[in-house]
Amino acid sequence: MDAVVTAPPTEMVVVFNSRNWLVLRRPIGGSRWSFWPLELDSVRVDRKGRSVIQIGGASESVLFKIEDVAMSMIRIEDESWSAPEVDGFEYSSFTFRELWNASHSDGDFAYLRSFLEALRPELSKVPYLNFGRHDFIYRFRSDRERNSAAYTIDADSASLYQSRICALIKAAKRQKENSAGSPAEINFGALQYVIPRHFGFCLGVQNAIERAYETLAANPGKRVFMLSELIHNPFVNEDLQNRGLRYLQSDKCKPSIEAETGNLSWDTLSSEDVVIIPAFGATREDKARLVEHGLSISENDATCMLVEKVWKAAARFGEAGYTIIVHGKAEHEETKATFSHASQWGPSLTIRNFEEALVLEKMIRSKSAAERRSLLTYFAGRHSVGFDPSKDLEKIAFVNQTTLLRNETLKIISHFRELFTELYGPEGAAERVNGKGQGDTLCYATQVNQDALHLALACKVDFAYVVGGKNSSNTYQLFRGCEAKLGESAYFIQNEKNIEEGVVQHYVFPQNPKDRKQGKYFSRDFAFAN
Repeated sequence: MDAVVTAPPTEMVVVFNSRNWLVLRRPIGGSRWSFWPLELDSVRVDRKGRSVIQIGGASESVLFKIEDVAMSMIRIEDESWSAPEVDGFEYSSFTFRELWNASHSDGDFAYLRSFLEALRPELSKVPYLNFGRHDFIYRFRSDRERNSAAYTIDADSASLYQSRICALIKAAKRQKENSAGSPAEINFGALQYVIPRHFGFCLGVQNAIERAYETLAANPGKRVFMLSELIHNPFVNEDLQNRGLRYLQSDKCKPSIEAETGNLSWDTLSSEDVVIIPAFGATREDKARLVEHGLSISENDATCMLVEKVWKAAARFGEAGYTIIVHGKAEHEETKATFSHASQWGPSLTIRNFEEALVLEKMIRSKSAAERRSLLTYFAGRHSVGFDPSKDLEKIAFVNQTTLLRNETLKIISHFRELFTELYGPEGAAERVNGKGQGDTLCYATQVNQDALHLALACKVDFAYVVGGKNSSNTYQLFRGCEAKLGESAYFIQNEKNIEEGVVQHYVFPQNPKDRKQGKYFSRDFAFAN
């Protein structure tokens, strides 16, 4: 039997419609718009343990309580819903931005200012209020659900996604495979190719690509933006731009400028625009900005479910009292998003590699509060607000950027388990580092590609070419595996144009953003020419 939820009689409900606009009401003929009162008899607890409410004839919505204020919020999913004008009230919808500006300039709305200030930090949750704990924004599509027609709409896109040469290589590879995990060896006489068992786009990327092309097709005449690069593949991004897709910001979160007006794209957004969130996800701050503009974003959110799985792990760790350590590149969109989501659940800090893990170890070992605070400055801009190294490092849990090397994350976790065993004993370490039985949160597709490459490198290989976007962390990790085995006979390129007669334009990935020699192309002798 459903339980009845009690609440203070003065509690208000902030109602959002399916476009993330706030729905306010006022007495007919009156001047003051207000939120809805919480009707106690309309609130119940559903079978999932969630407080739900039905308002204005709409379907039930999950009631989200805003801490420390007498306010809750709901999102009504019914697209055709409009509040009934009954009982002497009339209703109207406003974007948060409209109300915020009015509350700071219009006397009729000034009384809403304190409520909007309390509401603003929660805006990123609005599009997902009716999601359950185990729901994902965008689940992987099955083979039957795949919509390759969305991105093979002409010869240009067909050659990009359904390359004839790739199809022939894959067909030959299937014939040459000796076992499920073994590479294929394709002999062209003077040159023999060793093809790893797995390569190409993962399911998360395929999902995001389909979502982008479908959204463009479904919104003719509208401005369609991508929050930042869809994926780290310049050819996919260029094709989408040629079809009218715009970008709000770069992959390093640098705001885009409108060529026509010179204004920031963010400043030109209207509620009639469409914004797609890429596979990497988005920070809570960026999602909140989109909600402020009155944009409905959940149906255009292409966040990979394996990235979201990391966010869910961070939530579990935070709720269990752990400080969340994000192993990732702080400048990467995915790591930014993961850190943003993690920090709402507890103290959080980002480390880049094992060397930075040693700085974190030194901070944990230090007996001096002053030294700990000094060491924390090393992570400036990469820890949550109010992070206290004297108390926030007693229990730690690791999540990672999904495209890193699995062994590096496991090495870091193992190192801290050894450290905490030394400090607290085996049982204490098991409880204080990641909890019992917890490992890395790497994307399985990343791991499959890395494992397949490892098997390919076990064959007799003279040189290797890793082809991928120059800002692709996933591609770089594969290059690192090749470089470890082959040294300067491993090359990182974007396409065939990087191979000239006798010379390869090899790209040096900016693993260390402060190193000016990185992030550039360098000429290397073409190994096959020898």
